[in-house]
Amino acid sequence: MTPYNNIIKQVLIIIGLVFLSFNILYSENLFKVKSLISLSTEINKTVSISSTSEAYRKIEVKSEVTSKIEKVIKKKGTFVDKGQIVIKLEEFDSYKKLFENDLISKNEFNKIALTAPFNGIILDGHKIEGELVTPGSSVYEIIDLSKIKIVGYLNENEIKGITIKNKVEVNILNKIIEGTIDYISPIADYNTKTFEISVIFDNLDLSIRDGLSAELKIYKEKIKVHKISPSVLSLGDDGDIGIKVLNQDNEVVFKEIVIIEDTSDYMLISGLEDKENIITIGQQYVSSGDKVETE
Repeated sequence: MTPYNNIIKQVLIIIGLVFLSFNILYSENLFKVKSLISLSTEINKTVSISSTSEAYRKIEVKSEVTSKIEKVIKKKGTFVDKGQIVIKLEEFDSYKKLFENDLISKNEFNKIALTAPFNGIILDGHKIEGELVTPGSSVYEIIDLSKIKIVGYLNENEIKGITIKNKVEVNILNKIIEGTIDYISPIADYNTKTFEISVIFDNLDLSIRDGLSAELKIYKEKIKVHKISPSVLSLGDDGDIGIKVLNQDNEVVFKEIVIIEDTSDYMLISGLEDKENIITIGQQYVSSGDKVETE
């Protein structure tokens, strides 16, 4: 072997030792983190509203004439059919004969015939026998529970993408009932800047009453989410909430996220790729661009 070849060999050995030392030094300086591969799942984005149940209809029937109550035919709490007489005024019998003989119009007869305007339940607070009624005074109140209405309010971000066609579930009395969006306000409330939304559902067995606590869940568009522990959350340089993930080169990348659902055990978040290598331990000690090792 020539002296020249020996020199080349020695140089190559030295270069190799330098690179080896550098790799050892570099490797020893890498911070170790734990990470987890997370795959996204597709769900419907939802909006939840806490509210109370309301009767579909509730009105006060008022007198149009001055008269006395002759008889209370339907007591409070009783169910009446549309057109049934609830309160009988003194002039009822005479007006009925005039109407049957076509001597007065139906409108005139209806002023005396205080019949139920719809199927419903008579409420407390109506007049008693012998009591005087005058035009405009309340005679009785009737409530229609055949359908139930739930009214809620959404802000400008929540109302986006919601139409009367969106699927709605009502959680009431530990039952899940499918409802229908009946009304969406086209304008925001001046003070709260929220939009009113009304949902109705059938209650033919009258099991749901007026004034019960209820929760609406409105299903919006489908989105892809990752399920994470709240402990992996981090803050970006601008104070944004996000998480730290690893790219293919094991470099730290901060990604801002949107929290879709937050429970005591987990979070559903969006804003990530379908597959992410999420740092689960040690994220608070590394910054974007850092190269790390994983355990």
